[in-house]
Amino acid sequence: QVREAMASADDLARRCLTPPSSPSSSLKSPAVASILVNCAGITRDGRIGNLSDRDWCDVLDVNLKGTFLMCQAFCEPKRLSGLLVGDNMAKEFGTSASSVGDSTLGQSKFGIGGSIINIGSIVSSYGNYGQVNYGASKGGVVGLTRSLAKEMASLSWKATSGKATSAVDNIGDNDNEKEEEEEQIVPPTVRVNCIQPGFIQTPMADAVPEKILSDMTRKIALRRLGRAEDVANLALFLASSERSGYVTGEAFECSGMLRL
Repeated sequence: QVREAMASADDLARRCLTPPSSPSSSLKSPAVASILVNCAGITRDGRIGNLSDRDWCDVLDVNLKGTFLMCQAFCEPKRLSGLLVGDNMAKEFGTSASSVGDSTLGQSKFGIGGSIINIGSIVSSYGNYGQVNYGASKGGVVGLTRSLAKEMASLSWKATSGKATSAVDNIGDNDNEKEEEEEQIVPPTVRVNCIQPGFIQTPMADAVPEKILSDMTRKIALRRLGRAEDVANLALFLASSERSGYVTGEAFECSGMLRL
């Protein structure tokens, strides 16, 4: 299922990036999806003495293992070769640029990079009664995010540092003051961040009794539940390399300042 989901996303990216009248081989960008948002999650609440092995495993499998499997598929070597630096990265992994569906990828100095956004929960930071399985799973998502961010940053730097140097060197020896002030080329990377929502108006929150929601709202500084758009707008910011290109390995609360 994971591979099918990633293949479908890559196919959509390929079709979106290919002009209707042009063959896919004319692409100047990697024909792979460059943004991953892991937002699948479930709960199986109960006091620890009442939780079954199934309650524990189901939550960990979806919330943590599912995030891991999608990140693993997204960071598969052939995909990274397209997202980072084409043929140079391909040689690093023993693959070819054409293996990601772009026969001209190696002609450009860099790829476009990528962004992974994992959805955690404020519960992992503050805990919540009856949610030891959920809190553990979302705490694991934060640890996964920070560890993978270091891994991707290191890999991206090693793979692109040679090209970054050559790209700067090739600007030329012209003494023109304007050229000397040219902004240095920033090589792409795959960034990994986490969003930790509070109580958001979703089907999961709809299952919570009204009295508990009312009590929870009083613990929120903004005095309202979050909307899906609140989380989506933060994800949009983190997805953009232009707006958050220097942000990786971070966990951002989106909770209206909820204190459990």
